[in-house]
Amino acid sequence: MPGVLRAAFRGYDKAEVLRRIDTLNVLLMGLEEGLITKEEALEQSEEAVSAPIKTVFSGFNKEDTDSYVAELRERILYWTSK
Repeated sequence: MPGVLRAAFRGYDKAEVLRRIDTLNVLLMGLEEGLITKEEALEQSEEAVSAPIKTVFSGFNKEDTDSYVAELRERILYWTSK
């Protein structure tokens, strides 16, 4: 997982990226603590990942963001496969 989401010209909207990462982290914590079902986590994480992120003049680097989101999704998939 990247340690930093770098700023970039013509990058992803920062607020949208942070909301997406927060959503995925909440789902991951819910899975780890048994607060949500595997099916709910899969459905909600798929919705979060599949929604497009708006590109803005100054935002987060797209590659960093895509990598971070993919890793969070993989961790959710790992927990749902247990």
